[in-house]
Amino acid sequence: MSLIGSVSGFAAFGVLVRTYALGLQKRPILSNPSSHLLAAGVFGSVGYFLHNLQERQTAAIAAKKEVMIKNRARAEELAAQ
Repeated sequence: MSLIGSVSGFAAFGVLVRTYALGLQKRPILSNPSSHLLAAGVFGSVGYFLHNLQERQTAAIAAKKEVMIKNRARAEELAAQ
């Protein structure tokens, strides 16, 4: 998932959550639009964090895979001798 997709998706979810919460409370949904912006910002930052976390984990897994491949090749060389 791209960075823009993650951030905008989580931001849209934050607006949805805020709208749903106000609807449950039977309060006017758009009476205070700054609360929607705050929810979008908070959830968007969570999306940004999760995107970067996923990228770091993917890089760590790739590095670990390379180490394991090198160790396997070295073990096969020792076994062949």
